[in-house]
Amino acid sequence: MDASNEGGGICLKMDGRNDSNECGICLGEWTNPVKLPCGHSFCADCLSGWKPKFGRLNDRQRKRCPLCRGSIPPSQEQISEIKMTMFLMNNTSVDDPNYGIYAREVGQFEAEYGEDWDGTTIEYGNDFVSIPDYVGKAVYQGDLRTVLQWLGKGNIKERANAKLEDGGNISLLLFAAMNQHHDLMSYLLLNGADVNALDSAGMSVLTLIGCRPGNLSRAVRLLLSWGAELFMDGKGMAGQDRKLACAEISEGGNAAIANLMSSELWGRRCEVISAPNTSNDLVSKTCVVDDYITESNQYKVKMEFTNEVLLLDSDNLKRRDRTPQDPGYYVECKNNRLIHRDFKSNEECQAFIASLCANGQEASEVDPDAEAKAEQAAADLLAELGLEDMESLGSSASKKEKHPVTTGRKKKRGGKRKGVKPV
Repeated sequence: MDASNEGGGICLKMDGRNDSNECGICLGEWTNPVKLPCGHSFCADCLSGWKPKFGRLNDRQRKRCPLCRGSIPPSQEQISEIKMTMFLMNNTSVDDPNYGIYAREVGQFEAEYGEDWDGTTIEYGNDFVSIPDYVGKAVYQGDLRTVLQWLGKGNIKERANAKLEDGGNISLLLFAAMNQHHDLMSYLLLNGADVNALDSAGMSVLTLIGCRPGNLSRAVRLLLSWGAELFMDGKGMAGQDRKLACAEISEGGNAAIANLMSSELWGRRCEVISAPNTSNDLVSKTCVVDDYITESNQYKVKMEFTNEVLLLDSDNLKRRDRTPQDPGYYVECKNNRLIHRDFKSNEECQAFIASLCANGQEASEVDPDAEAKAEQAAADLLAELGLEDMESLGSSASKKEKHPVTTGRKKKRGGKRKGVKPV
């Protein structure tokens, strides 16, 4: 066993093994142990959780071993994140303001770890479909036809939840949001994509979008209407943690997005549970919260399907997040092109989705009662329009009879004629 003074502290070389199998952080028995170049080993999760306490990827302070202060190489998620940043930098024009941001992140990483870093990285098992490089590039370049072709070649729900392994395990949903492909986002969510999918650092789509440069408020509103939440280190953020996160997002130049995320209902899809006497017909209808009026402590909402604008108290509303069975609109793929469909009511939308299920098309976790309710809603709608007999008329239509085909043989030309002697 040798000793060295690496990184400002005595670092013990254990010749490939420690004297015990005890983690130096949790003091328990190793779980999925990871060995550092200095020879000390820790639980993978313990070491992964320890490193953020010394700062994030772009902090100046170098990561150190918790025991000897020896250098810790970058973890797998850090390598994935920097690869993603390098990918974005290499596919961004030098004239784009974002190019400088990406270049600084790469420079800080290389200054901290060196261009040819060497050491152990924390490995995690993958339980997701990995996004091929050409698909990731297609999303970035707006080539949705290629993306849709890939989605259609496998299990749609598994591929809708695919992640970019070399990009910090960011989800396809996040990649679509970053590039403002809103119909693609909806298509993924309608086919079972997890709106709160976490990357390798435990950050959700909503959290990561808030940290990105550019005007992504429309993508944020879409995510909020589908029930997206803020996650950090794999845990949901609420109370003071949520306020601090929103403050950081605001300081980063995204004040509008920070305001959206900080409010309880702002940007959310809601159901009206009570209303002024003049608007009783709006009860049970859905709306989207457009703004929060601080002076009156009210929400400015826009009713779905009618676009009527109202001011309502929080007591008048309850969240009704979009789901694949109750989205309020629909985006489908036809011939590798996305088609956005709007409806006159939630019932009409649900009836349309039920018809897709009846025809054997893909549907994500359909509520067993949803189809029956939607069929009844469709029947009520037909009755209201006076078209309830259309189906029976169509089914009783007689089939056309086909004329029998004549099968008689024709005489061949050029043959011998009966009774004619050859010359």
